[in-house]
Amino acid sequence: APRRPMSAPVSSGDVVRGPEAANSNETNGVPDWLRHHRNERVTEYVSAKYDWSGLMADLLHTPEWPSNRPIHEIHVPVGENNTLPPEPPRWTKLMHAFRHAGWKMPALWATAMRPGEEKRSFNALQFCPRYQAFIEQYKAFVLNEIAPTCGDASGVVFQCPPTIRVAMPSRAATIKKHSDSEYDRHQPGEINFWVPVGKVFGNNCLRIESAPNANDFAKVPLTANQYLRFDGYSCAHHTVPNDTGYTRISFDFRVVPQSLYVESQSVNKKNRGKIGDYRAEKTGPTRLREMDAGVKGIRGSKYDELEKSSTIY
Repeated sequence: APRRPMSAPVSSGDVVRGPEAANSNETNGVPDWLRHHRNERVTEYVSAKYDWSGLMADLLHTPEWPSNRPIHEIHVPVGENNTLPPEPPRWTKLMHAFRHAGWKMPALWATAMRPGEEKRSFNALQFCPRYQAFIEQYKAFVLNEIAPTCGDASGVVFQCPPTIRVAMPSRAATIKKHSDSEYDRHQPGEINFWVPVGKVFGNNCLRIESAPNANDFAKVPLTANQYLRFDGYSCAHHTVPNDTGYTRISFDFRVVPQSLYVESQSVNKKNRGKIGDYRAEKTGPTRLREMDAGVKGIRGSKYDELEKSSTIY
């Protein structure tokens, strides 16, 4: 049986619950206390502590380009006559974003996107000081903001690195409708988190359903000081084509409370210690608390007003 923490705060109502809760029943193999810690919620935090915009601007910067636009305008070409510059960006994710947005790849870009070249580029990225700085702040974010709110005093197993997404204005959506349970090695104890770098609004929002097969998709506008928690393992989520004229930059990841994590028994050792296909790490023990102030639900008139009253930047 999965190991349980020595102790975890236990009470009722909108307060911390955990594996030691007196009524820790299970539904479809998922403990009731976990449902409290992964229901839909938008939470506010002080994003300036982590400087996501600055870190992402460093990652997306290409010194060889004649200029580099602000990250949310990066879809606007900086080459001559409104074209892509011949020199490819240093980060292949940016090349994929331009291709998804419908741009024809210049010759050097196409070469850089060949599987062997792309793998070498990604491996080199792991040792890039700019990337390492982002990962360091990401780990601090999980340790300080996420792990204490997941209901398990022994900590969480968390995806590392997170999935960074660059969604330029495009006629095609970047994320098809799916739930993570459709993919190998994902597990029922997962909690999904989605963090925008800057604001998300209109048709560059993520859309999620409230319960499995509910098909009641709600878009989730967020400010730069908010992040989304949801049950992406069971509930479908997707995006629609981004028609906002604004590049959405975000990162997302999954965590599993330590007491619920199930190690893969795959004969392929490369698949062990992962969440799905994603490498994972452990936080170790954490001091539990409830999430800070924020918009607890994402549906209803109050949340609709949040989108209407917000500005782009």
